[in-house]
Amino acid sequence: MSRIRGELGAAVIVTLIASAVGCDGGFTAQSDGAVSEEPDAAVGIDPAAALKDAAPPGGVPPGIDIDAVINMLRQGTLDGWVHGAVHDRGLYVFTYRRPSDFFTFADFPLIPTTQEMADKLARIKRHDAIRIKGRVVENAAPIRHVWLDELTILRPYVSDETPPPRGYATRIPDELTGKSELVGKVHAVANDGRILVIEYGDAVVPVFVADPTLTQDLYRNDKIRVGIIIPAKPPRPTHLWLATNRPRPLEVLERLVDRHGKPIDTEGALVRFPRSPQITLDVYALQVSDADGVTREYTLLNNDPTVFAAIGKKLADAWKSRPGEGLDGRNKLVNPAIRVRARGTFNIIDRNQANAQILLSSPDDLTITFRP
Repeated sequence: MSRIRGELGAAVIVTLIASAVGCDGGFTAQSDGAVSEEPDAAVGIDPAAALKDAAPPGGVPPGIDIDAVINMLRQGTLDGWVHGAVHDRGLYVFTYRRPSDFFTFADFPLIPTTQEMADKLARIKRHDAIRIKGRVVENAAPIRHVWLDELTILRPYVSDETPPPRGYATRIPDELTGKSELVGKVHAVANDGRILVIEYGDAVVPVFVADPTLTQDLYRNDKIRVGIIIPAKPPRPTHLWLATNRPRPLEVLERLVDRHGKPIDTEGALVRFPRSPQITLDVYALQVSDADGVTREYTLLNNDPTVFAAIGKKLADAWKSRPGEGLDGRNKLVNPAIRVRARGTFNIIDRNQANAQILLSSPDDLTITFRP
C-alpha cells in the first residue's frame, strides 16, 4: 500500500493551491508577453476593509520550514517544479517539496517583477524543474505569493506523448460579465477555508473568502453554486470575491465525500496522467461530465500492487491501441473514443485528494469499448 501511495503521488493526493487573492498591483504577464499594473478592486467591496482583520499569510503545511524557504528564495537557490502554467491568463504556480518527502510540499504563485521575468514565465511548462530567486509578497493573502526576480530552467519536462496544444474554451473574465453566480467545482480548499480555488468550465479561478466558515468543510471536486463579485478592473490572473452579502453565498450541489464507501458503476472517457518527474508511473482514470459542464476524473486502482499492475496493463493496452489520439487536458491526456465502464467502490481519503478513486477488485471490473 505504501508503494502505491508513493507512486500515485500527485495524481491522487497532491493539490494545486493557486493564489487566493490578488496583490496590490505589480507586473503581471499578459498573453502577448506585455505587462501591466492593475489594482485588485471589487464592485461593492472595499478590499482594504475586507483584508484588515485577515490572519497573516498561511498556506504552508506542517513540515515546511518557511524561514529556510524564504532564505533560499532570497539567495536564489530555491529549487522546485512548475505545478501550473496558464500562459493566456498569467497564472503560474511553483511547488517546493521537502527533500526526501514527496508528500510535504508548499505552492507559491509567481508574479514577475520585470519584462524579462514575464518573458521567461511565458516559456515554462508544467513539470519543468526550475530554480528561482525573489521575495515573498507582503500582503494579507492567505497563501504566500512570490515576487519573481530570477528564474532558471534546470530540467525541461519532455512528455512521451505530445498532443497539439489546446486553447482554453472558457474565457475569464469575459464569460462572467453580468453574472452574479456560477456553477462549478472545487479545485482546492485549504487553510481552514481561507484558500478557495474553483474550476469553471476549463478555467481555474482563485476566489477571495472573507468568511472561511462558508468554505472550510468543502472537499476538492465538490460541485458548488457560488455567488460571485467580479472586480471592476480585473487583475491578471482574474480573482473573484465570494459574495457574502447574498443569503446563500455558497451552496454545495454534490458533496463527493457523501459517496465514500458506496458502490459505483459509471462510464466515461479514458484518461492518462503520464509519468513525470513527480509521478513515477502512468496513472489512469475515467472522465465524466454532467449537464452543467462539471467534469471529474475518477482514478482507477486497487490497493494490492499486483492487482493494480494488472489493472494498469489493461488500461495501458487500450490506450496504446489508439496511438496519437490523446487530447491535451491541461494536466492529463484524454481519449474520448476509448470508453471505460468501471464497477467498484467510491473512495475519498483526503479533503484535497486530486481525484476521487474507484477501488476495483480486479481488471474484470472494467469494460472497455471503442468508438469510431
